[in-house]
Amino acid sequence: MISEPELVGEEHYGAAELPGPRSGTEDLVSAEDAPAASRPARPAWLWALGGAVVASAVWAGGLYVYGSKAPDLGGYRASADLCKDAELKAVSFALGPREGEGYAWGNAHESVDDSGCSADMRPVGYEVPKDEDGVEMGGMPSVTVGYTLHKKTDPGPEFGGTVAARHNYFGSSTKLTRIDDLGEQAYIVRDSDSSGITLEVLDGQAVLTMSAHSDWDVDTGEPLADMAEIEPLLVEDMRALMLKLKS
Repeated sequence: MISEPELVGEEHYGAAELPGPRSGTEDLVSAEDAPAASRPARPAWLWALGGAVVASAVWAGGLYVYGSKAPDLGGYRASADLCKDAELKAVSFALGPREGEGYAWGNAHESVDDSGCSADMRPVGYEVPKDEDGVEMGGMPSVTVGYTLHKKTDPGPEFGGTVAARHNYFGSSTKLTRIDDLGEQAYIVRDSDSSGITLEVLDGQAVLTMSAHSDWDVDTGEPLADMAEIEPLLVEDMRALMLKLKS
């Protein structure tokens, strides 16, 4: 007759028992003791299971470290004063020297640093007309610079789409052109009336913009500056700014 299987506790029925810790005295064998029975070898599948558990733990730990690792900023730093970093030497040949220091602003956050600069450029010999009360009746050409350093997420997947969407919003009033050999991606957006031109650049975690605008002479109705040849000057000043922000 086949007897009923012996149960070893409810939790251990049918489970393999792993050897517990051994004390120092229980393993000592005296001369009168019978030879201790040899320890049964562990099944191969236990060793394989143990290796898989260790490998999984190492892999999961690697994923955690990788996922928590901050992105490489490519040497870019935050700007304390973008008007000082953006010297605008090339653009000044077309628009005139900078009027004063310009107006700089910035915001710092653990995930993103954002800064900007706005500067008026005075054409050589130009004076803004004033009315009889001495109030200026016009403006001057200007340059606006923007710089955003993304310290947590990659701006790359959205950069081209953002530029294109903004261009599509203005429709036929702007012209969009791709610029080669400047950062990872670069575009020129030009107003159809040639009064304004904007250079937008993606370089790793940094997104930079540089816009030049010409005001109009209130007496003649003509642009105060020739914007036709300003594109390479913007590119030159942008390269200089990118190098400065990595110094």
